[in-house]
Amino acid sequence: MPPFQASAGTVEPDIAAMLASIKMSAAASINKGLPVESLTGRQAAIRVMIVGDSMTQGHQGDWTWRYRIWEWFKEQGIDVDFVGPYAGTVEPDLPSAPAPPPLYGVAPPTSSIKSSGGYAVGASVDFDSDHFAVWGRAAAVDKGLIQDVVAAHQADLMLLMLGFNDMGWFYSDAQGTLDSIHTLITNARAANPNLKFAVANVPQRSFIGGREDLPLNTNIYNSLLSNSIPRWSTTQSPISLVELQENYSCDRTACPVGYDGLHPNARGEYQIARAFTVTLVNNFQLGTSPLTIPSDIPARPL
Repeated sequence: MPPFQASAGTVEPDIAAMLASIKMSAAASINKGLPVESLTGRQAAIRVMIVGDSMTQGHQGDWTWRYRIWEWFKEQGIDVDFVGPYAGTVEPDLPSAPAPPPLYGVAPPTSSIKSSGGYAVGASVDFDSDHFAVWGRAAAVDKGLIQDVVAAHQADLMLLMLGFNDMGWFYSDAQGTLDSIHTLITNARAANPNLKFAVANVPQRSFIGGREDLPLNTNIYNSLLSNSIPRWSTTQSPISLVELQENYSCDRTACPVGYDGLHPNARGEYQIARAFTVTLVNNFQLGTSPLTIPSDIPARPL
């Protein structure tokens, strides 16, 4: 059972603490948003919120695709301000002695969201790493958090990459995942009616025995998402599809851009960033050309 589904209507302590902090910030914030055409040729930085799961947050020592798309913004001469409640990757667990299981009737200890991990050796100290991406996160969870997050962290554009965990960890099927994404967008708009969205579909992963449902649900969801985005999109708050599955070299048979059959390695990070930049150039008129993936990509520093 997914960690946030075990008891409907309850909120994990770490989430509750985050919400309290967000609401305090939101009290002093006013979201004004911008029409699509005003994302270009403006003096103020474009405020971008990146929303995702482990593929977006990354492990300590990763570059992350967030870093690669930040580099692209800089190369294109676009002033950008990444926003969100977190800034780091997920840090490794500290060594600890084995602990006995909790006594019957005693709640297990809670764990806070891990976001203090660093980035790859060589990453620029100027990297604006703010984000709203959490390891293991599903759209089914974020849909209930996003309104307060957007209210507290003013954004003009959201880069959204969720959905795999919804289907991979049995939160929902394809239709339920689509409903969660739609609700997330609706709730984000409640905080900022002018927010723009670039929404990625879900990549395939290398096959897992006993999970014949996963590639099927992934394809159904991606088809539903592609058909739904034009209906969800408005002039005030446009939504564009990011064709991640089509541009991320990972499928049932092999995943050369993932270190574990899904999560991006150094080349995979570039591929994800490029998929988003294609949409930003073609649909939001941001930049003149998508990110170019280098032919020689150094391995992840150890």
